Amino acid sequence: MYYLLLAMLLTLTGCASKQLSFSLVIDPLLPSVINYSGEIDPDNVAAFEQGIANSPTQITSLVINSGGGDVLAGIRLGELVYQHKLKVTVDKVCASSCANYVVTASDEVTIKQDALLGWHGGVLQPLLYGSEDFHKYKKSMVEYIMAWAEAERVFFDMVKVNQAVTVLGMMPGLKGKRNTPLYSYDQQTLKALGLHITFEDKQATVSKTGEEIVQIFSLSPEVLDTLLMQHAQRLQQL
Repeated sequence: MYYLLLAMLLTLTGCASKQLSFSLVIDPLLPSVINYSGEIDPDNVAAFEQGIANSPTQITSLVINSGGGDVLAGIRLGELVYQHKLKVTVDKVCASSCANYVVTASDEVTIKQDALLGWHGGVLQPLLYGSEDFHKYKKSMVEYIMAWAEAERVFFDMVKVNQAVTVLGMMPGLKGKRNTPLYSYDQQTLKALGLHITFEDKQATVSKTGEEIVQIFSLSPEVLDTLLMQHAQRLQQL
């Protein structure tokens, strides 16, 4: 289980697809829009924060293209989106930490045509859905996960989105049905979990090279309620 967890952490702090070189651009013709492309890491998020602070024009919108990155940096990026009440547009891809903490932080998210949105876990995955006792992990990893767990809990309480969005696709009953790196949910389920997302076209699942990347789980309200109840019961056992 240690190696499974380590692999999961590396994935969560890495990228769901090959990352582009980082760029942060404010178009002079659209000075209220900031464009973030590339990995989510502490330096890049610090540049984003400085870019907003130094902009002579109020930034009201974020266009993002990211396969993810460092989870704590992702939480900080989400905090900034929430703090500045930014509209978010996903261009090409928003996965992993981007899905966890950016699209969940905005009350107005647009997913452009053919753009991929997908989750593949969060801190609740090793805590709730591992195959061994969490407390058997090495002390340094336990400490890291606990710090991440507290930061993620506070974040989702703040943005008023159900934290289960990050891990429903890892739950028994759904995980076995998944054959893609990422998962997402039908629009009714996303709304029920507290997200505010508009898709310009149907939800994209396939990369430009034709690879199936995202599996969309269509959950009836009854099935979602059952999964959330099971999830809540696991949380109470922590």
